[in-house]
Amino acid sequence: MAATPTRVLYLSHAFAVGGAEEMVLNLVRHLPPAYAPVVACIHEAGPIGLEIERTGVPFRVLGLTPGLRRPFDILRLRDFLYECQPDIVHTFLLTGSLYGRFAAMMARVPVVIGTEVNVYERKRPLHALAERWLMRDTDAVVASAESVRDFYVQQVTADPSKVEVIYNAVDWAQLQTSISREEMRASVDVPAEVPVLAIIARLTEQKGHRILLDALVRPDLAQAHLIVVGDGPLRDTLQKQCSDLGLSSRVRFLGARRDLGNILAAADVFVMPSFWEGLPLAMVLAMGAGLPVVATRVAGIPEVVKDGVSGLLVPPGDSAELGAALSRVVNDETTRGRLGQAARAAVRPRFGIDRYVQSVTALYDRLMAGVAAR
Repeated sequence: MAATPTRVLYLSHAFAVGGAEEMVLNLVRHLPPAYAPVVACIHEAGPIGLEIERTGVPFRVLGLTPGLRRPFDILRLRDFLYECQPDIVHTFLLTGSLYGRFAAMMARVPVVIGTEVNVYERKRPLHALAERWLMRDTDAVVASAESVRDFYVQQVTADPSKVEVIYNAVDWAQLQTSISREEMRASVDVPAEVPVLAIIARLTEQKGHRILLDALVRPDLAQAHLIVVGDGPLRDTLQKQCSDLGLSSRVRFLGARRDLGNILAAADVFVMPSFWEGLPLAMVLAMGAGLPVVATRVAGIPEVVKDGVSGLLVPPGDSAELGAALSRVVNDETTRGRLGQAARAAVRPRFGIDRYVQSVTALYDRLMAGVAAR
C-alpha cells in the first residue's frame, strides 16, 4: 500500500509579485508525489496567487486581517488549520510568518516552518520580540542566504540550529522568449542600437531606483536607456524624478510583467541597486540569461556576484559609484561579454529549481522523522 502523501500548507498574507511568492509557485509546480501541497492566502490572492490557483493545487483565500484591530481573525485562521489538517505549515513573509506560525501552534500542527528572505534592519522591535517568542515552537526557519541567516539569528536571538540556509532558486524556463530582441525593444519604444539597462523590482525605497536614476545623468551614459519592470507606491515619485532629471525619453516604466525572458533578452546589463536585500531572484535570473550585473554589496548579493568576475559591486546609496560601474560595463563590450559569461556559468548549476526542491523536501523529511520519533 502506498504511503499517504505528506500534506504541506503554504501560507502567506497574499501572493503579490515577488521572490518569496515565486518560490511557492515553484514548489507547488515541482514537489514530488510524496507531498500534497495546499496553498492559503490569509487576506487576498494577489497576481502570483492566481497563477498558483491555475496549477490546480487546492487553494483558499481566507479574507482575514489578523492583528490588534481584528484579534479574532487569528482564531479563524486556527480554525482553518483544524479543517485543513496539514502535516506541515510553511509560512512566507511577515504576516504569514507571525500569525501563520501562531495559528499553527494553536492548532497543534506537527511541523511549523517560517521563512526569512531579507536582512530586515528596520524590523519593528515588537515584531522581533514576537518572532523570538514564536521560535520556541517553530521547528525551522528557512533563510535565503548565509547573511540573512546570521542577521536573523542575532536579531531575534534564534537558536542557530533551527535556522537553515536554502538559497532561493529560479525556474530557468522563465528565460524562454516569445518574440525577438528587436521586437521586444520596439514594443516598448526603445531604439534597437542603444545600450539597455534593466531592473526588475518592486518600486519601493528598498530597491534603490532613485539612486539608479541619479546615476544615469552621467554624460558617458547619455545613450543608455533603462527598462523598469515592477510596480509599487513610488511609481509617481520616480516618474517625476525622471522628468526633473531630463530622463523621461530614456526610461520606460513597464509595470509588473511576467514575460521576463523577453525583457532580459532585450537588455544588455542588469542593475540591482538595493539598500537591503536577501537573495534577489530577478538578479539570479538575469545572470542565468548571461547578463552582466551591477549591484550593491548588501546581504546575499556578494554570495552570488563575485566582484570583477561575474559582475560589479558598489556601496548602497552611492549614485556616483553606481554610475561609474555602469559606465564601465555599458561602454566596454569586452568587459560586458566577459562578466555576462561568468555570471551565467556561476548561477546555472547552483540555482536551478530542482536543487531547491530537493533541499526543501530533505528538510521536510528530517522534521517529519523527528515528529515520528517523538
